[in-house]
Amino acid sequence: MRKITFPQLSLAIGSVGALMVISVNCASAQAYGNDTGGIIPWSCENEATSHAIAGQYCSRFDKYARVTSVVRRYGDYISFNCLWNPNMNRFALPAVRTRGRCSRAR
Repeated sequence: MRKITFPQLSLAIGSVGALMVISVNCASAQAYGNDTGGIIPWSCENEATSHAIAGQYCSRFDKYARVTSVVRRYGDYISFNCLWNPNMNRFALPAVRTRGRCSRAR
């Protein structure tokens, strides 16, 4: 059995710690749903980028995204539909305006 020295152990622990910090900083919003639409957990940052998140999600199915609901409370969701045509059901499923940025707390 090979003996592990202190420098080897500290290097291993340091690299694991660095990977954990990197993985926490690279977290992004996750969309949940299927090919007809889905939801995004609400936060101010997610709302500002909700069109991009929904568009990226719907593009997996070669569809267009339309944000249809925003409830501005933590624990609630931003909902979106995936449509074959961006002009489909414009009046039955109207798009909802979202915030473009987060304001600073005063």
